[in-house]
Amino acid sequence: MYKIIIILILLIIMFYMVRRAARAWIEPKTEAATPGKDVMVQDPVCKVYVTAGTAITEEVSGQRYYFCSQDCAKHYRREGTK
Repeated sequence: MYKIIIILILLIIMFYMVRRAARAWIEPKTEAATPGKDVMVQDPVCKVYVTAGTAITEEVSGQRYYFCSQDCAKHYRREGTK
């Protein structure tokens, strides 16, 4: 009798684990358009990683770029992409 109860409990646990995995696999992952403050972003000029909260932001042609300093932002505006 105990074996049947243990098997039923294990089957229920497995059912919920499989269901959770299936939902995570089926549901699309949506990424935010702008990263959070603690997300690391890469400067397109000097390739340094900075946090989005402290980065200098510039919007060029509808695309948002993150820079480590004002100098890199000015350089990007003058030179464009490398």
